Amino acid sequence: MCHAGGVSAELFAAPVPFEEGIYRALTRVPPLPLAQRSNFWPATAALYEPLWRHRSIGLLTRGGFSTERELALMLSWLRPRPGETVLDAAASAGLYARTLLRHEPGLTVHALDLSLPFLQRAKTYAERDGIAPTLVHADVRALPYRDGVFDAVVCGGSPNEFTELPAALAEFARVLKPGGRLWLMYLSRAETLPGRLGQGLLRLTGLRFPEPEALEAAAKAVGLEPQRAQHRGRVALTLFRRT
Repeated sequence: MCHAGGVSAELFAAPVPFEEGIYRALTRVPPLPLAQRSNFWPATAALYEPLWRHRSIGLLTRGGFSTERELALMLSWLRPRPGETVLDAAASAGLYARTLLRHEPGLTVHALDLSLPFLQRAKTYAERDGIAPTLVHADVRALPYRDGVFDAVVCGGSPNEFTELPAALAEFARVLKPGGRLWLMYLSRAETLPGRLGQGLLRLTGLRFPEPEALEAAAKAVGLEPQRAQHRGRVALTLFRRT
């Protein structure tokens, strides 16, 4: 069936089928490297937040930062306001989406991911917490939205899995309103030899570790201007604004 009502549906460029609580905009799963294919395993979706996402920042910064501080910084920089529309792109199990809606229930939040098992897990968590983000099955390289419909886009961790990061940035810029904000959290390229060797092995699975300067240049090329940045070890937290 197609779900036609509400503000959320009005953001789409064309009608999107709605099944079991999820908008199904993806017609074909593209070829994917191992790092992304593993996201389609139900066990990965079930274990990701409790075993990795809530601990990863602390582990990667050796206790110098935490997921709780990451989320607080995102809210502080974005300053979401009632009535705004926000896209949690490559949302995994929807941690950012839930955080935003708990902070400001007056938002319209879409949580979009390529993995249906992750979206199903996001649905479970949202129902548990009494929160209702709009769940969308789609590819960040071909977002199913009209131009300029979001006040903000947030994307945490997933930029390291993007095989075509410039294409994703271009889509984020396209769906943002002029002046809209983009928050990114990602792991940047290691500077030490052991770190680079480790990242080199992970690259074989399809993961990428961009240099902040290169990512900022790619963002500027599509109309996203850097506003703020923090670097906690290899963890990069950045805010851009759509020109």
